[in-house]
Amino acid sequence: MITRLAWIVAITLGLLAGGFGLHFPGSYGEPAWSASAAVFGFILGAVNGLFVGILGWIALRLSRRDGGRLLVAMGVIVGGTHALNDGSSSQLPFALYQLAAGLVAAGTAAWILRERRRSALAIIGIAWTLGLIVGGWSGDILGLPLTETPLGWAQDHAWDGLVTGLVWGTATAVIGLPDALRRR
Repeated sequence: MITRLAWIVAITLGLLAGGFGLHFPGSYGEPAWSASAAVFGFILGAVNGLFVGILGWIALRLSRRDGGRLLVAMGVIVGGTHALNDGSSSQLPFALYQLAAGLVAAGTAAWILRERRRSALAIIGIAWTLGLIVGGWSGDILGLPLTETPLGWAQDHAWDGLVTGLVWGTATAVIGLPDALRRR
């Protein structure tokens, strides 16, 4: 139980801190996809993902090999999410980008984290998608960003990270991902 709680805290704090410290507005709202914003978003997201991975590694007390896999996986998941969102076009709905990010999360869990349970992979992808959507929509309801400035965007994305971390961290803890990572 303590391990799962430590996992939830690590994921949530990592995403919250990364949302606050490592974000730029990207191109959402622009009519066309922006490859340069996607690349820059991937880099920022991967750095955030590495931070989340380090916190998860510490929380779960993983071996070097397993901790390294978690670092890479979180770099890909958060980096891929940022690439999709930061390079996105307003011609497609926000939820579609979040669904694609959920597929990245599930695919990464299968490939890098070696998760084989189909139900667990489905929950990993759905929870990531749901966390992103609920974070974005609830931030809108709260009136975030409060200002169209770097500080306002940081507050908005810290909120997104908090909500996504709580949703995804809790869902993955419930299905036993932290325990599975410790056994591999």
